[in-house]
Amino acid sequence: MKSVILKGQRAVATVVVATLCLSGAIGPARADAVMDWNATAAALPIAVPPVHARVMAAMHGAVHDAINSIEPQHETYRFPVEVPAGASKDAAAATAAHGVLAALVPSQKTALDTALAQSLAKIGDERSKADGIVVGKTVAERMLAWRAKDNFDARAEDKPGTGVGVWQRTPPGLAPGALPQLGGVTPFMLKSVDQVAAKGRPELTSREFVRDLDEIKRLGGRHSSERTADQTAVALFWSGNEIPQLNALARAASQARKLSMHENARLFALTHTAAADALIVSFRIKYLENAWRPITAIRAGYGEVAPDPNWDSLLITPPHPDYPSAHCMAAGAVAQVLRDLLGSDEVKFSYVFPPGLGMMRSYTSLAQIEKEMEDARVFAGIHFRSTNEHSTDLGRKVGAFAVANHLRPTAVSRASR
Repeated sequence: MKSVILKGQRAVATVVVATLCLSGAIGPARADAVMDWNATAAALPIAVPPVHARVMAAMHGAVHDAINSIEPQHETYRFPVEVPAGASKDAAAATAAHGVLAALVPSQKTALDTALAQSLAKIGDERSKADGIVVGKTVAERMLAWRAKDNFDARAEDKPGTGVGVWQRTPPGLAPGALPQLGGVTPFMLKSVDQVAAKGRPELTSREFVRDLDEIKRLGGRHSSERTADQTAVALFWSGNEIPQLNALARAASQARKLSMHENARLFALTHTAAADALIVSFRIKYLENAWRPITAIRAGYGEVAPDPNWDSLLITPPHPDYPSAHCMAAGAVAQVLRDLLGSDEVKFSYVFPPGLGMMRSYTSLAQIEKEMEDARVFAGIHFRSTNEHSTDLGRKVGAFAVANHLRPTAVSRASR
């Protein structure tokens, strides 16, 4: 299977894997194999969020089914296997995670081999360990065989235009549209990539668009005199790959509620299949809508906004259409899965970006994180406000569908509660 690491892509901003910094930080005494391998996968050097999301979804889907095959507590995700009595769930989870990650991110195989060895060294019962390894390998192989045919490597082209409102390749590099094939990738849990529909971007003659254009021109420019230092920090904090931050959020929520290994397997599988599908849907809609980016509208001028050919966004505009925002869709999907599974919008965690440089942001709710992601894309100058708001709502729909239709507790599991 081809590596999913995209080489030669220009990152929007340099993203350093962030450090989770909470009062209840994840430690070895509390972590389980699911949490350990989540942290390992989230820290992989994958700059492109949809690529990272696909890796995480495949890994956590396999981990869930490996554990659940040994001790069924929830509906199977996709790959049930017969297992001998007494097989180690820890060995199965670690081996499933390693098998998927080593195949999809082969450049990191040496480090992943070391992580696997460390995981397996903690298991003393050799027979139980060996049986668990077989389970993990079997599920990983089936997951990889399925995703090898998911159209991720299909050929597709962008369709830049020249008219008002139509996406054009953006400066400074005028790069071709990134991942135009992503909208055709097989979803992880949606029945169809077209089953959730976007609200639709505002008409260019609407008050909403006029408001959006004025706001982003004032606050999203590289040399904006109105954007505050905190707003700039928000834009930079959520730049680049959002997957590490969203995983830190999920780990914090899990730890605060002291979830079991089975509960973690379910939570992370739903979180990541929803996030991956949200990103697939976002790119499907992006290349159908083909909406212009703020930098194009501002430089050309529109309505009462005079042309400003020297305007630059704070962050380099990503090379794909504006509507919807992939970042906001992923955040909405993850937040909704957590809300539905945990029954609360409350989450308390702090996150440092980049490590050691002291940029910490703290949160008390999922809604706060969603709102800050929306703000971040405006302050960065790369997405209109309405695009972000619509995208959060669409991501929530994906997350709600995942929880309502997948990995539901079995009758035996419900009876034991």
